[in-house]
Amino acid sequence: MIISHDGLALATEVTGDKPDLLLVHANGFCKETWIPLLEELDGPRAVTIDQRGHGDSGTSDLPFDWWDLGRDVVAVLECVETGSDLIGIGHSSGGAALVMAEILRPGAFARLILAEPIILPPPFERRDDHPLALMTERRRASFESPIAAYESYRNRPPFSSWDGRALRAFVDYGFDSRDGRWVLKCSPATEAEFYRTASLHGAWARLDEVRCPVDLVFGSDGIASGTANAEQLVDRFPAADLTILDGIGHLIPMEAPELFAAVIASAD
Repeated sequence: MIISHDGLALATEVTGDKPDLLLVHANGFCKETWIPLLEELDGPRAVTIDQRGHGDSGTSDLPFDWWDLGRDVVAVLECVETGSDLIGIGHSSGGAALVMAEILRPGAFARLILAEPIILPPPFERRDDHPLALMTERRRASFESPIAAYESYRNRPPFSSWDGRALRAFVDYGFDSRDGRWVLKCSPATEAEFYRTASLHGAWARLDEVRCPVDLVFGSDGIASGTANAEQLVDRFPAADLTILDGIGHLIPMEAPELFAAVIASAD
């Protein structure tokens, strides 16, 4: 565990000496959902983090401040000795966390590779009516067993399009055994609160401070603001490139780890 700026404990896994990669997952998931991607990359030296409120990390009080996600990454960087050319790889809220970390600690990363980062244009405001928040609060939070959870998910969108390794990792590590039930570690209420505050952080207005190269990766079938937002976003960074993956949705690392790995391997 690594202790963040506000005393919250962050579950962190470090593979190898002086890791070259630091990976941050999306809202609602856990660090083990990176397993398929890391396998496709042939097991690189890497740091993976459970974001606050997720996996085995602690949860802060409401309301959530997305800048704390960036501060958490900075806390990890201060405690883990990494390689001199560290690459940050983030998905969705994890992509936003890495951008905020680079703003808070300029030069932290040699490169950022971001799969559909949640960095939205104005207005910067809380959205209590966010459709994903409302949907998430209705989500089933526990199952009779890991097998029951897996069987419930595997034929139901969005999980039905996942690489089987990613779904297995999420079921095995994104849940906990409590009172004879298999319960989500990231509660629906926590996930929903992150959706409600996703437009509030305003990192969009500070993207000119990110001086390292940025590779943006979007799915052609991603979230509603997907490709339109991508074209605006790429122009906000001083040095950014955009890759669109045809036929892929928002959950790129879990849907197409082999394609995302190829993008990472080709980055220069």
